[in-house]
Amino acid sequence: MSTPLLELRNLGGGYPPISVFRNISLSIGNRESVGFFGPNGHGKTTLLKTVAGLLDPWEGDILFAGTRLNAEGRMRARTSRNLNYDLFRRRRIRAETVVRAGLIYVMQGNLLFPEMTVEEVLDIAPRAAEGRQGVAEMRLLVDDLFPRLCERRDSKIRYLSGGERQMVSIAVGLLALPRMLILDEPTLGLSPKLRIELSQAVRRIRESNVPLVIVDQNVEFLTSLVDRLFLFDHGSITREIDAGSMPSHDEIMTMMFGETL
Repeated sequence: MSTPLLELRNLGGGYPPISVFRNISLSIGNRESVGFFGPNGHGKTTLLKTVAGLLDPWEGDILFAGTRLNAEGRMRARTSRNLNYDLFRRRRIRAETVVRAGLIYVMQGNLLFPEMTVEEVLDIAPRAAEGRQGVAEMRLLVDDLFPRLCERRDSKIRYLSGGERQMVSIAVGLLALPRMLILDEPTLGLSPKLRIELSQAVRRIRESNVPLVIVDQNVEFLTSLVDRLFLFDHGSITREIDAGSMPSHDEIMTMMFGETL
């Protein structure tokens, strides 16, 4: 059996002292894409931030291409409310380690450099690629995926629409030459027209053999992209669905919210 590209073993985490998710175990293959769906506020983004190294895992293991990304063992509990342990405690996982491995996370919310131009942001993005080959080819793909960005290349990020900023965010993720790309709510808050445009771009990324981990509220969009779908509810994976048995819209609503009267 081949080594999974991403493997989580009994992963738990949150924002001390609040536990947000627990006992998350899954394996994602080298050419596999998966999606997460579920009610808002149940821990999907917290899980992604932990895998990406932005939050320390409390327990469990994160392995990418067979290499452990986080420290072993459980995180020790804080013993004083008056002392900020984060000032001197070593991180149990570091975002730069995750990026160097090729696991690239495109965060929810278009967090970019507002005073830089589109071209300036895209020029610095490949620095995260850590010597991986193919930057020129990926830039051609980015320009083809997002022709709107070519038109706005001299515009500052602050003057872009929400949809255009989301395009820049995904373009930055691609120019880091991901071995796996994590997209957190890529279509959130977009107009119908831009949502369709961005959805088509994400499908083309999937067709280019970049494995994806996607969280999105548009489950129909997810089911057209992924090999497996996970229902995330109250900090746990409560159901796994294969591509061959994707549920209808009504079935999905029942999974998320229960039977309606």
